[in-house]
Amino acid sequence: MDTTKQIMDKWYSAMEVNNISVQPKAATILGTILSEYTISKKEEEKDLWSEFLTITGGQFKGWYESLSEEDLKLFHEQRSKAKKTLHTVDKTLLKG
Repeated sequence: MDTTKQIMDKWYSAMEVNNISVQPKAATILGTILSEYTISKKEEEKDLWSEFLTITGGQFKGWYESLSEEDLKLFHEQRSKAKKTLHTVDKTLLKG
């Protein structure tokens, strides 16, 4: 299916759910403008932290070394977020 058509269909559905209407000419203009671009769906962010949690100790070094620079950055961001979440949970449990 054409990307522009998918976007327009999703837009119409969202407007219908929210009881919003738009003049047909405006929709035609939007469709024309969108068709001038190559649009691709945003890739979902890898969940490297969850993947890491399934790796055994002997596999870690090879797994870690196989990560790209981008994946390493993402892994460390997710690890940091997990640490912050863990500390928040610990403090909550102690206060309870």
